[in-house]
Amino acid sequence: MTHLEMKLKDWFQHPAIQYHDWDPVLFWKPHDTHDPFGELRVDPQELEVYFAALIGAESECYDAVNQNHQVANFSPLPRAEFLTISAHRHDVPLFTPAPTTLH
Repeated sequence: MTHLEMKLKDWFQHPAIQYHDWDPVLFWKPHDTHDPFGELRVDPQELEVYFAALIGAESECYDAVNQNHQVANFSPLPRAEFLTISAHRHDVPLFTPAPTTLH
């Protein structure tokens, strides 16, 4: 598990995120019934930006998310700004799927 993935798992336990009563399966593919935090379903950098906005923390991935989505400019807003606004509105945006790994 990467540092970013561990951070997201820890942040998921934060009261501001737990307030929403989301099941981890919304963001993670569970390993088994005992570990709901398996492989991420969504882009970890986008989720970091979103969670950071929810808990009032500074995002380490904000600029990277904007740079990664600059090519596919489907929105008038930069991607990280859109995710932050969505968090403040308590909307769950459509996240970019996590990159798939071949096993």
